[in-house]
Amino acid sequence: GFEVDDSSLTQAISTLRKQLQDSTKSPQYVKTVPKRGYQLICNVERATPFMSGDTLVAEEEALEAEDVSVELPTDSHVDEVSPLKSTVTETKSAPSVAKQVKPQSRWAMRIMLVLALLIPLCVVLFTNPAESKFRQVAVYDNTPVKTPINHPDLSEWYPSIEQCVKRYNAAHATVAPVEV
Repeated sequence: GFEVDDSSLTQAISTLRKQLQDSTKSPQYVKTVPKRGYQLICNVERATPFMSGDTLVAEEEALEAEDVSVELPTDSHVDEVSPLKSTVTETKSAPSVAKQVKPQSRWAMRIMLVLALLIPLCVVLFTNPAESKFRQVAVYDNTPVKTPINHPDLSEWYPSIEQCVKRYNAAHATVAPVEV
């Protein structure tokens, strides 16, 4: 549980609606009351008894006796303590179901995380890429031009390749490439 102040009330209700998958058009849990605030419109049952020893039956009777609706002002100036604040404070004593994670599922999650990190690392470290085999296409200015065997035909590009190799060799005569 947590306390909600007036500045974050709209965001908190929006988050609550998302978690409950509650629509604003036809709500099942939280209804917006114009110029007043919000109203809880669903039935509420306590899953675990209070720590003080109250039973589940006594709590259900108390819930049936009182109205379950909670109205909150939407004005930014509030002189009274909001009923939601006390309601949220009461639920702090009940243990959260979402926070109770079994140790077995924690270990399973840790193992999956380690595997998710180790598998790609093993693939990168322990596999060698296949070496490409090349075929010689042409020789320009004593510079062989090679292409991978599985590469498509470059015969239309031969004039452009020849021009590039010759210009490069002319501009960089001392550092001419051994092969391209």
